[in-house]
Amino acid sequence: MYNPIILSKLAYCIEHIKAIENYTEGISDPEEFINKHNGLTYDGTLMRLQALGELLKSIVQKHPELISDMNYPEINDVIKFRDYVSHHYERLIHEIVYSITQIDLPKLKDRLLNLMNQ
Repeated sequence: MYNPIILSKLAYCIEHIKAIENYTEGISDPEEFINKHNGLTYDGTLMRLQALGELLKSIVQKHPELISDMNYPEINDVIKFRDYVSHHYERLIHEIVYSITQIDLPKLKDRLLNLMNQ
């Protein structure tokens, strides 16, 4: 079992993922994703992905054992994606971001929930 501070940070990670799930609910393709609410769904999703990556980065730096405990090797990709969004926003490909929301985040959410329940 992890200490309450780590559990709290992991819970914030789940909150970011749930917010993205809410933003993207009912969206069926990347074009709808980029255009919904005049692009605000896309921008909001990117902001949450940045916050999620930053939070995971801070957790992993202080508690590197979480990487092995989580059994999610893509965690470093999530952290690096945060940097990419921050520094190369204009080069993002919305189809890839949409794919992240539909494929990668549900896996990450499951791993985080499993980690919190250990």
